[in-house]
Amino acid sequence: MPALTRPARRYLCHAALLTIGLAISGLFYNLLLVELGYDRGGIRLPLAGETPLLGVLNSLPVLAAAVSSLPIWWAVQRIGLRPALIAGALLHVAALLGVALWPTPAPLLLCAALSGPAAVLFQVSAAPFMMRHSRPEERDTLFALNGALIIGAAGLGSLIGGPLPGVAANLLGLPPGAPAYRATFAGAATLVALAALPLLLPAEPDGAPRLAQPARISAGGLIRAAFGAWPFTLSPLLISLGAALLIPFLNLYFCQRYDASDAALGIIFAAIGVATGAATLLGPWLSRRFGKIGSVVLTQALAIPCLLLLGLAPTLWLAATVALVRAALMNLAIPLYDAYAMERTPEAARPMVIGLIKGAFSAGYVIGPTVSAIVQQRAGFGPLFVATACLYAGAVVANTLVFLRPRRR
Repeated sequence: MPALTRPARRYLCHAALLTIGLAISGLFYNLLLVELGYDRGGIRLPLAGETPLLGVLNSLPVLAAAVSSLPIWWAVQRIGLRPALIAGALLHVAALLGVALWPTPAPLLLCAALSGPAAVLFQVSAAPFMMRHSRPEERDTLFALNGALIIGAAGLGSLIGGPLPGVAANLLGLPPGAPAYRATFAGAATLVALAALPLLLPAEPDGAPRLAQPARISAGGLIRAAFGAWPFTLSPLLISLGAALLIPFLNLYFCQRYDASDAALGIIFAAIGVATGAATLLGPWLSRRFGKIGSVVLTQALAIPCLLLLGLAPTLWLAATVALVRAALMNLAIPLYDAYAMERTPEAARPMVIGLIKGAFSAGYVIGPTVSAIVQQRAGFGPLFVATACLYAGAVVANTLVFLRPRRR
């Protein structure tokens, strides 16, 4: 395995601490809102009328991220990648502390809005930062390590976070429920604040050649680059539309179809996380054998029959095994796809392009879960498996036609 540069190692430390802190807070966010009664309270919105505050607080980060994306892409190529990563962590800290200290509707709405731009700052800076601080021979390894580390850190955060409210209640003499959850958010904010420290250290490139600062891109150039990046967003958008119909409801599917217990669900999803993180490390080996985009097409194509078999599996543990393989195959491709896109993008435009890719990966979640809930009520899960498989197949065809066939010619 090639040795990574010092900035790359510090970035991985930053990503791990950030992910652990956010996983802890994500584990208890909706539970805190329910404890505070916001699943029953509502807020009046134009055109929509009275809307549950719980839903608004979960949707607002995505909407805020979408609204802020363009100015953030512009700002990142002005202020630099390392300051942008640090700023994203500090915005997350502000949002988490706001939830911990002022859990009333107005501050919660502000904190939810802050978390959207914070996520965008990380998304649009991480991949360009890794490109800038890696040599070609170590790039696949770095992107694969990053993908595996984030998945593993999220699982570790959930594992650590589980007992934290009880620990906080015992140590601080807090009643269970909302006060203990608020203390847990304060602890998560501390971890996220620590994530900024590795990036504040002097970033020496470990003897690697010093890279010139990327040329700045004008507003017109940014717009032209955005239009030129559409091929990289097509496959992520199709995958997002398919995944949003089914993946958020896999726990519900296991419960309804196989009567899975809470303990069984915990084991299943923990195993899926571990297997997915481990499989991501195979990315560099596949890339050497089949090329980056060839590996993406291969693994995504193999995931489609696994998805269909998941909808037909007669037993819970066969379904769980197939779900594990499907998740590993689909997620294995993501770091390779990101690296492929970054290699074919001018350095000044990389934050914008990776932002478009990550935005496409999340776009389906704006409406997909609502559509899925309606279909589940009327026809069950069967049509959702078929629709998701078709959209995944569309992504494979798109990658083949747009990237793979032109390269072979």
